[in-house]
Amino acid sequence: MNAFRKIGYVLLIATLSFPCFAKKRINLEGKWNTTPKSIIPKLPIQVWVEDNNKDLLLEFSVNLGTVEVIVTNSEGEEVYKQSVEAKPSVVISLEEEVKEGDVLLVTDGENLVYGGIK
Repeated sequence: MNAFRKIGYVLLIATLSFPCFAKKRINLEGKWNTTPKSIIPKLPIQVWVEDNNKDLLLEFSVNLGTVEVIVTNSEGEEVYKQSVEAKPSVVISLEEEVKEGDVLLVTDGENLVYGGIK
């Protein structure tokens, strides 16, 4: 009986220790040429905005080297710009919250993908 109780406590602690933040996905459009070619055209970048609207989570399925991440507001003005190394997972903390209508751009100088923040 004690073994079941210990397992229950471990499961409870594990459940409470998981992050409680929700992420909003940014659907990206555009084209990114990578090799090798895949039959299914899938962008090598996925992006989410954390629930606090100040953190961007970028996931890269391919090593793209250094990319530039740009956020523009609804008037087209650049509000954030940073070069990051495309590791499997990158978190970018912004100074200001992103708002609906802002646009995220990711480029390496040749390729460009973008997505509206909802």
